[in-house]
Amino acid sequence: MKQLALVCLGGALGSSLRYGIAIGLERLAPKFALAFPWATLAANFIGCFAIGLGVGFLGRDGVKWGSELQLLLLVGVCGSLTTFSTFANQTLELAPGKALMNIGASVAGGLFLAWLGLTLAGGRPA
Repeated sequence: MKQLALVCLGGALGSSLRYGIAIGLERLAPKFALAFPWATLAANFIGCFAIGLGVGFLGRDGVKWGSELQLLLLVGVCGSLTTFSTFANQTLELAPGKALMNIGASVAGGLFLAWLGLTLAGGRPA
């Protein structure tokens, strides 16, 4: 039960961060925010970098800092901050050229940022 509570708490934090990113971008640059799914891309990039750092610092199996912190941060926060379903839906709503740009940027950027986070944390890719 404690493990579920940790994932739920992390999920609440991550989804709140994601919502904050979207609202902040809409308020700061409404036309920019509507032209492309920048908020989703930003949330996914932040989550990819964070999970790389988290895996590097916490360990792949929670051996460095404990599985409870891993559940809270990696499963809860990163899992709810990033979103594949929104990415898919928004990509389908884009014109073909923008859709391909979103797919390429999301995949390449996400993988690079996860690798960068892992590398900066002293971890090694599997």
